[in-house]
Amino acid sequence: MTTSSLSDRPARVLFLGTPSSTVALDRWTELQERLDLAGIETTAAFEGEVDYAILTEDILDGYCTAAEALILQKLRARGITCASTCAGPEQILAALAETAANVASVVPISAARGRIYGPAVRSAV
Repeated sequence: MTTSSLSDRPARVLFLGTPSSTVALDRWTELQERLDLAGIETTAAFEGEVDYAILTEDILDGYCTAAEALILQKLRARGITCASTCAGPEQILAALAETAANVASVVPISAARGRIYGPAVRSAV
């Protein structure tokens, strides 16, 4: 990935698209909440630096607006990992860890619903 150092700013994950089912929407919301709890910034706007992107299955399959296709093209051109909501929090954190050697502020998250590890997250809950 070609982004600025994560030690200078919080990691940032782009959520692009609109989930088309309640299951996808629930997973979308859960991922956003868990990343927020881990101190990772989430955004729906492709502005500034982005370190990872969660996209709807439709966008990944090419069923999207011209604007979404352009954003996907820019993400890929910058080498930013793009995944669906099937990506677990651990996969996202591992990808972010590859971006910078110093990701001490990122707290590991359990893939099991409701199970969160790390003292920073426990004190925030």
